[in-house]
Amino acid sequence: MKKNYHASTIQRAIDVLNLFKEEHKLSFTDIQEELKFNKSTLFRVLYTLEYNNYISRDEHGRYELGINMFILGNQISKSHKLIKVADQYLKQFSVQINMTVHLGILDGYDVIIIEKYYPPGNIKMFSRIGSPVPPHCTGQGKTLLAYSPPKLVERVINHHGMKRYTPQTITTLEQLYTELAIIRERGYTIDNSEHEKHIKCVAVPVLNDRGLIEAALSITGLVMDFSSDAVIEKYARALQEVRDKLAKEIGYI
Repeated sequence: MKKNYHASTIQRAIDVLNLFKEEHKLSFTDIQEELKFNKSTLFRVLYTLEYNNYISRDEHGRYELGINMFILGNQISKSHKLIKVADQYLKQFSVQINMTVHLGILDGYDVIIIEKYYPPGNIKMFSRIGSPVPPHCTGQGKTLLAYSPPKLVERVINHHGMKRYTPQTITTLEQLYTELAIIRERGYTIDNSEHEKHIKCVAVPVLNDRGLIEAALSITGLVMDFSSDAVIEKYARALQEVRDKLAKEIGYI
């Protein structure tokens, strides 16, 4: 690591947390003897971690990992489980309909593609696994926003803005909120060439057992692949069936 980029205080906090890879509980003395920090420095590091719920103390004053470590770890496990379960369904579905299938999540203020499948010989879409996509004009983004709290929607849009990509792009909050209401009522999202010309998308939400949004599942193709409302409806229902199988196996249903 380059010394200019190294934050020593953060490194000390990481060193403390790393000790819990081997031990469930540690006393102040255990940590001090292992890391050789002076006592006042260690106290400040432990106090800050405890204040932010990354560690906690039991009735005997010993330190253990806190609730925020569990929450962060659970976020990672959910994404991995989504990908693992989705793998067996989405590849087959992508080949069956001969279109690209995406699985995405809202990570902070970014819509991130965590899995993508496209059938051999088909047109490759610009999206890449791990890359963000605009939230206001994509099937993934609008689906995730439609089922998120209004305050989060506002923060996401304030963070990203509403850039116009095509003549169909929604560029005002009023239009967007109207669109999100339609999505919730209809149960699926349509990206009508709003991000890329000549490309259409249909997406559905993946909700957990509490009815909260976990991910968005979508199919993407050329405009000619979605030639009528009836065809769009057919693909939406097929996508919902795949979504329900995936959600049931994960335990959301």
